[in-house]
Amino acid sequence: MNSKNLHRILIPVDFSPSGDCAVEQGAFIANATRADVILLHIMEGASSYPPAWFSQGSDKGKLQEIVTQKLGEMAENITKKYGVFVKNSVTTGKPASKISEAVVDNDIDLIVMGSHGASGFQELFMGSTAHKVVNLAPCPVITIPEGFKSMGIKSIVLPIDESLHSRQKVSNVLPIAAKCKAVVHLLGLIQSTDKSDLAKFNIKVSTVEDAIQKAGLVCVRKVVKGNNIAMEAMKYADEVNAELLAIMTDHESNMTGMFMGAFARQIVNHSKIPVLSIKPIVSYEASA
Repeated sequence: MNSKNLHRILIPVDFSPSGDCAVEQGAFIANATRADVILLHIMEGASSYPPAWFSQGSDKGKLQEIVTQKLGEMAENITKKYGVFVKNSVTTGKPASKISEAVVDNDIDLIVMGSHGASGFQELFMGSTAHKVVNLAPCPVITIPEGFKSMGIKSIVLPIDESLHSRQKVSNVLPIAAKCKAVVHLLGLIQSTDKSDLAKFNIKVSTVEDAIQKAGLVCVRKVVKGNNIAMEAMKYADEVNAELLAIMTDHESNMTGMFMGAFARQIVNHSKIPVLSIKPIVSYEASA
């Protein structure tokens, strides 16, 4: 369970309220982890931008110039407020594809983006672009729900279930928790009522608890039984006033698939707090 340090954070910018919250959260995490920030904007039609941008004789034909200027102003504010290095990038194309390209080109360790937004992000719940990025990005993604205003990460919920891949998220959570000095709420989620299964599961949870404590972090442990793992995780996050909930994007539960595909989208849609989504490594060994 080696911790994965953060060096570069990608923040897709769409100039929406949700996107602006993501910029602040991403910049805060960058400051805490000493990471660089890459701001990425994918150009759209002029109608997708605030009308005020084109007031006082502004020419909509100079849209890229205006967008570049606005992104530059955002970068300057981030540097002044958080003291981090910021690189800007403006491009065109399909948002999810361009974000994935930027991850590879810039060796990105983490994406922070709004789960809702304007234009290309206009679904009732989590935007189509955010959904695609969460499922396809080769690195972890933190999605910020619309309206989330709290700054800082003082409490993280780390759900662990009976699946093979569940513990993989630990190495991604530890560096964030350590840099933010956050309490890690380790939530063991089990469906079986068999005493033997519970005993084995408690050993698994203890292994994760040891890793958290060895990292010098405060760990609060709780094991619950339930069939709806996703709901239990969100309920517990609400109980402890957490600012971050970590999940796997693909294979969280062998029994119910609560975080697989559409279910991963469901928990991000309904979570009141940011969600850290991590793709499992298929070759992961149970003994890791």
